[in-house]
Amino acid sequence: MNPVIPTELRTNRLLLRRYQDSDAPDFLTLLITNQSRLSLAFPGRVEMNKKLKNAEYFVRQMSTDWQFKKVFEFGIWLLDTNQYIGDIALKNLEKRVPKGEIGYYLDAAAEGKGYASEALRAITVFGFETIGLNKVFIKMPVQNARSYRLAERCGFMREGLLRQDFRSDEKTGLVDVYYYGMTLSNYQNLYNKPE
Repeated sequence: MNPVIPTELRTNRLLLRRYQDSDAPDFLTLLITNQSRLSLAFPGRVEMNKKLKNAEYFVRQMSTDWQFKKVFEFGIWLLDTNQYIGDIALKNLEKRVPKGEIGYYLDAAAEGKGYASEALRAITVFGFETIGLNKVFIKMPVQNARSYRLAERCGFMREGLLRQDFRSDEKTGLVDVYYYGMTLSNYQNLYNKPE
């Protein structure tokens, strides 16, 4: 793992940066506004962030997780307007392989504009080149066709179906998820990086 871990990543149109305490109101607003859309894939996050004090605690916890290199969570902002539009994280890091999981979401108004592709590519580069992973993976409910089409566009390969592997909430019960992965050699071929 690279000893100096950047707290900001930039793409053509986006700034991905580590959360600050002052981001809690925007973080909360996005979750509340998109609650029905996000509750299938992020039920715990949606449920735990109903009030500002909860969001403030959650943002502080993300900072702690970053310091201990458990989770690298980035908020996503538009470069030109500084508008907060989503979240992307590298989490569930396993040092023995080494591998990590990517999770992401955008505000509904920001979807369909290519922002998610930019953010996913940026955190993929971060995972391989900064953190030194051999594999990154994404899991998503099979109902989330938009998410798995995004993964495929960005070079991830569907490796399997994990049946009844995730509980979105008590009402819907267990859901099936697709598992997408990219290895270091896939990444090097895709991004034309020397080995």
